[in-house]
Amino acid sequence: MTATTDDILIPVQTPLAPGADVSSAVFDVSDARTVELLFSITSPLADVHWRVHFGPTPNNGYATARQGDFGRFNTIAISVPVFGTGVLVAIHNNGSHATAVDGNIRVIHEFGEA
Repeated sequence: MTATTDDILIPVQTPLAPGADVSSAVFDVSDARTVELLFSITSPLADVHWRVHFGPTPNNGYATARQGDFGRFNTIAISVPVFGTGVLVAIHNNGSHATAVDGNIRVIHEFGEA
């Protein structure tokens, strides 16, 4: 059986100053097969980069599973297979313009038959 849960990844219009980072909370995806992520900034900016991390790794960190920038599009919508028990999204502004970021997460859970 499958079930989905939807949650706020990053609250609406979270400020992202030049040189700053915004990271989501770590979401528990231990019984999930797939995570769907939708996150955006105000307008396309190639100097703003995003990364999707799964973990924990053997040294208790989080490894990058996907990465990119907002150079062509200001909204990213991706579906990622689950690589660990936790997932988080980190966004970094390498540019000189402030922006705002927000996003949602949908976790597709897999449950065994009873």
